[in-house]
Amino acid sequence: MSKQKLIENIILNENAYFFLKKKEGYLSQKLIKNTFREASSEKAGNFLLNEVKLKHQLDGNHYAYYSIAVFKYKRKPTFVDDLIEGWEEKKLAYICIVDFKKHLVIAKRNVSGINEFIKLFSPVDYNILTSIFTTDKTTFEKFSMNNMNISDKSIRQKSLESIDLKENVSTLGLNSYILNNLRINNEDDKISVSLNSSRINKFGTKNRISSFIFWSEKIVQRIINFEPKSSFLSSFATPLDYEEEKDDLEPIAVLITLSKLYMDYEDNRIERFFIRKGEEEKNFNLISVLNNFERLLKIEKHDKDNLPNYKISSQSINDLFISLNKKSITLKSKKLSKVYIQLSGDIICPILQYINSTSGFIITFNTPDIVYSNRKLFKDSRLLENINAFLKIFIPREELKHVVSEKGSFTSSSEKFDRNSIFGFVENSFIDDSCYFICDDLGKEWADHIGLSDDSITFYHSKFKSSNMSASAFQDIIGQAQKNLGNLSPSENQWPLKKALWSKNYKTDKIETNIKRLRKGDNTSNSIEYFKNLKVYPNLKKKVILVINFISKAQLEDRLNKLKREENFTEKNEVIQILWFISSLISSCQEIGAETYILCKP
Repeated sequence: MSKQKLIENIILNENAYFFLKKKEGYLSQKLIKNTFREASSEKAGNFLLNEVKLKHQLDGNHYAYYSIAVFKYKRKPTFVDDLIEGWEEKKLAYICIVDFKKHLVIAKRNVSGINEFIKLFSPVDYNILTSIFTTDKTTFEKFSMNNMNISDKSIRQKSLESIDLKENVSTLGLNSYILNNLRINNEDDKISVSLNSSRINKFGTKNRISSFIFWSEKIVQRIINFEPKSSFLSSFATPLDYEEEKDDLEPIAVLITLSKLYMDYEDNRIERFFIRKGEEEKNFNLISVLNNFERLLKIEKHDKDNLPNYKISSQSINDLFISLNKKSITLKSKKLSKVYIQLSGDIICPILQYINSTSGFIITFNTPDIVYSNRKLFKDSRLLENINAFLKIFIPREELKHVVSEKGSFTSSSEKFDRNSIFGFVENSFIDDSCYFICDDLGKEWADHIGLSDDSITFYHSKFKSSNMSASAFQDIIGQAQKNLGNLSPSENQWPLKKALWSKNYKTDKIETNIKRLRKGDNTSNSIEYFKNLKVYPNLKKKVILVINFISKAQLEDRLNKLKREENFTEKNEVIQILWFISSLISSCQEIGAETYILCKP
């Protein structure tokens, strides 16, 4: 079969990655050949097809070049340890590059190793991708979005699907979410867009290369003719130009988010993790190493060779750095450079490359309403505007100025918590408001205290800290509250454990006290039945109340207003993190219809 017939025999989906060139002009043969060589470094035998810079006439005097390579490769199956002769997997791979004067389109399958080539170009801007397919008649069928909040217990990703999300999704709170993928419908013409990777996928049948080039050219023309416009998608976090903002950025904290890695692992897209030393490879379980890694970590500024370096404070990896590059921010570590991940499709890459390319982290800066996520800079345009509303959830209580501990001290004869402890304050202040009041502290707790009344379920979370404006202490209690929001409506299998716990006296530090866990109410069985009846009540009020002594409302209000006025002050970095945690808690509670309050010092 001739080369032309081979090309005509290839059919491709209208599914490709789109990029902008830094300089106008067509790619050189040498660059394309080198790219094909890198992409096929593990090929078995010669190329099955290898055509570079074939000219394709567009309308009028316009034309484009396309290049395509198809090759076979062999790979040791992941289910065997040592390679056995005759057990190799044989697969085919292809890469097709369509070269326009100002744009580049890449379609590929089972191909890796072209990251250096892709770095020569820029992905299509977020604003363009969210606009070029949307009209007044567009229906939005699916959103996949990432939370830009830095609380480690907040919902990291959310996917919504409907006939038209514009009709049944509230824009409230969308400003703290980054749109990652979307599927739209324009009069039965369905298109999905991956904003993070600049990939566009039109649903439909496969076509021959000539039709694929025609489709690519239509998309390129949409990109060229883009005009900014406001739409329903404008409700999400606002993207900023990283290159314009870069010199004014000072990172202060990072949250490593591994949800994409876990998702790929669950969907069997990850074959293995291994350490490579020379030509030797040793498999290991990376998941167990990363279990305690997802937590907000401070970033410390260091001067090295007169260049700013930002080191991440981590007990797990002591050489992890943030690098503010010309066009992006990446994580760097010599230790992790030897750790690799193998994905289905035989794609192998260093774990840091995977985390960097999948935007597996969120960075906050000394500019309070800006974060870096999804390999882009975003602004929560309402974060500072909402400060006055956020402050309304803080309830000043004079008694919290005088507490000296979280729970007080105990003896075997203790029947209640010390009055000058936070637990004592909670019970003295709220026990009379409830029909049942339970101390659920320790073990698999839902809250430190639970209050049940005629029409409400209230979870009380308490935290004592001797320091002032502690972001880490605030992160702990916010995390405790967020991870237990689902327990406001517990499942049936949870009750036996609670019945056993609530029937006992409070025990801590090997001291069994006379403090009954059922602080108010006739008996444990009735309290559980009362809880079960409440949770199905249609007008039930759900409340989450945090009780802390390490924040003063007056001081917090003063510092937050200084943030709005862009003033510098000692606790600025701590207050920025506290602001994001407040936003996260409010957003999480709004999603389940719960009220939230924070009791603190005046």
